[in-house]
Amino acid sequence: MVKEVVWTPLAVETFDHIVDYLSIKFGETAVKHFVQSVEAKIKLIQSRPRMFRPTHKRANTYITIIRKRTTLTYRYKPSRNQIQLIVFWGMQNPANKPN
Repeated sequence: MVKEVVWTPLAVETFDHIVDYLSIKFGETAVKHFVQSVEAKIKLIQSRPRMFRPTHKRANTYITIIRKRTTLTYRYKPSRNQIQLIVFWGMQNPANKPN
């Protein structure tokens, strides 16, 4: 099991943006479900970091679906026993562009 999960500044920013969007558009229940889905997916990634679809642009980089319209891109660093969350992409919101 991977011990460390690191959130990049871009991952934090895009996660917050999606949470804000869900809160405004759908309310706190949607936010709660989204956060629970992210937490569950991170635990799954920690236990099996290579189980999701690899990207072909960078080594050890993967994409997984969090919910219907939201994906997470992450990097697995086996030498450090670390997962690095790179970016959340919320396709439900075309304005989901980091500042």
